[in-house]
Amino acid sequence: MKKYNSRLGALMATVVTVSILPVRLSEGQAANPVNLIGSETVIWLMCMSIWLVSYYTYYRPGLVTWQKLVVSLIFCAILSNLFYYGSNPFFEDYPLKPIRELPFWIAAIRLSLRGLLIGLIMVPIIFLLEIERQRQKEALQRATDRAIAAERQKYLLEIRVSERTAELEQTLSVLSKSQDELDHQVYLLTRIIASIAHDVNAPLKFIITGTKLTGDLIRDNQLERADEYNQQLERALSNMGIFMQNLLEFAKGQIRKGALHLGNVNLVALIHEKAGLFEQILHSRGNTLRFSLDENLTVISNSNLLGVILHNLLDNAIKNTLDGEIEISGTVIDDRLHLCIQNPVPGEDRDEIPRTDQGYQFEADAGSSGRDSYGLGLILVRDISALLNVDFSLETAGGKVVARIIFAEFYDSEHGSDIDLSTTAIAR
Repeated sequence: MKKYNSRLGALMATVVTVSILPVRLSEGQAANPVNLIGSETVIWLMCMSIWLVSYYTYYRPGLVTWQKLVVSLIFCAILSNLFYYGSNPFFEDYPLKPIRELPFWIAAIRLSLRGLLIGLIMVPIIFLLEIERQRQKEALQRATDRAIAAERQKYLLEIRVSERTAELEQTLSVLSKSQDELDHQVYLLTRIIASIAHDVNAPLKFIITGTKLTGDLIRDNQLERADEYNQQLERALSNMGIFMQNLLEFAKGQIRKGALHLGNVNLVALIHEKAGLFEQILHSRGNTLRFSLDENLTVISNSNLLGVILHNLLDNAIKNTLDGEIEISGTVIDDRLHLCIQNPVPGEDRDEIPRTDQGYQFEADAGSSGRDSYGLGLILVRDISALLNVDFSLETAGGKVVARIIFAEFYDSEHGSDIDLSTTAIAR
């Protein structure tokens, strides 16, 4: 900005110097070109000095505008005198009658008036330019302040948006998690309802048959046998009631808590409980049930859902066995417990299970069109096994159908250590 003002000052000095040149030429000063050029140079330097002094006076701190204006004009008068008397021995820069011939005080007045005249031309220009520049500077500063304020507001808005976005993402995450938990809960309860409908079917058929037979025995006056059948029906109904109550309590617990809770499950005790539901059906079909398991064998699982798996596998084994032996055994392979429920393969069923390189293998499928034993029950077993994170397979080997459940975590509940099931056999 100072460079720009210096150029403008030089232009103004040149304009003033050139503007008085015609007057001086009309006075015949062209007869002495050296004096003319020298005096014009002195006038240009005086005008430039007036410009610079007035310019810097404007920025004099501690003075108001009118004081700056008065000081600038005083400097203009002083500079006019200084330049005249400084160049007088060499050049006569004042036209017409030489100032040196006048008394000093008159000469000083006339020289001061010359300086004031030049000052009245330059000083207002300087003040107007600088006032306008200051106004533009202030306007620019206000615009800059507004831009900074806007940037600050933008920054605060971005922070607020970021915070709100984070809150929204957290809320969506919670909602998504709640939705996943709800879907899992609905899926779990749907399977439980399906299990109740499916697992009650076999005992219910036995009860219906037993009720008809009891009625026939009463009509034939065979009261002792009727009483025996009635007791069996009572036990069957009691077992069904216990089974239904367990599943309903588990379902209510899932509704309240919405989570799958795992714990220590005594495997043999749970198998005995489920086998008790099929005691009458087992004997009515001439079957026997043999165990090869340690009494203290404990796994980490959910007792209710694991009970549903065992219930379905025992139901399938009993329904597909007639006058045969059903064996439940356990083997440790690669630090994993393999629980096997085996029953003989009926002759007419040997070709119904697809053969693989490892023997006969069955994968439960919702679209399965096979017999009931390979239908809903095994679909439930497959889905619940996935929930419990255990492996399940159904295969045939050596004339037997083998349902295999594989547990990763098991131990001896009495001694708190792993056990070797291959050396333990308990027959029932």
